[in-house]
Amino acid sequence: MKKNFFFTVVVVLVLGLFFYGCTRKAESSQEAIEIAQAMETAEEQVDYLIKQAKAFYNSDEFQQAVNITQHILRHLDRDSQEAKSLMDKAREALAAQAQEAISGFGQ
Repeated sequence: MKKNFFFTVVVVLVLGLFFYGCTRKAESSQEAIEIAQAMETAEEQVDYLIKQAKAFYNSDEFQQAVNITQHILRHLDRDSQEAKSLMDKAREALAAQAQEAISGFGQ
């Protein structure tokens, strides 16, 4: 009985750490890509990287989102509409940031 309980606790902890690692935002696009490369299938990698790109986008880290979506389109799924759409949105946000910086600089 003790062995079953111990085994169950270990399995739950390992799965918890795995899912925590899959859901937390990476420190950088490079870290996200490195984590994704350890995943078994391209589909798993794309799913994880899309989530990471969205997290960067939502944190106003638009260049990180662009880096990840470019990786997806170059190396994993060149036809990913979700990656293309997110990359376009992130690039537009970068352009808007640049325009704001230029406008603010002249004042």
